[in-house]
Amino acid sequence: MGSFGLICENVSGGFVLLKRIKIKSTTATTTPGFMTSNGQMVVRDTGFGSETFPGQRVYQLRCGKCGNEYGSNGTDVFRRLCPKCQGGAAGEKLRERGPGLFG
Repeated sequence: MGSFGLICENVSGGFVLLKRIKIKSTTATTTPGFMTSNGQMVVRDTGFGSETFPGQRVYQLRCGKCGNEYGSNGTDVFRRLCPKCQGGAAGEKLRERGPGLFG
């Protein structure tokens, strides 16, 4: 018995559903564009470590229903519920990286 996910593509600031796919055990649920069964889409890897789960990274998620964006550690991505419209737990802090060596 497998589970299913949705792969989306960013088009002019909106998201257009491309296809429903069967998730294999090797599919990375932290890949940008991955949509969970709860309608939460992975936007990006923030590059920061989790404050709640040592050794994990924080990923930016966007709710497919209300558009709320919040952070999640990598182990929780597949099961997250939106904290704004689905009663999910508060997300991890989202931070932006400062300018690097090349910009």
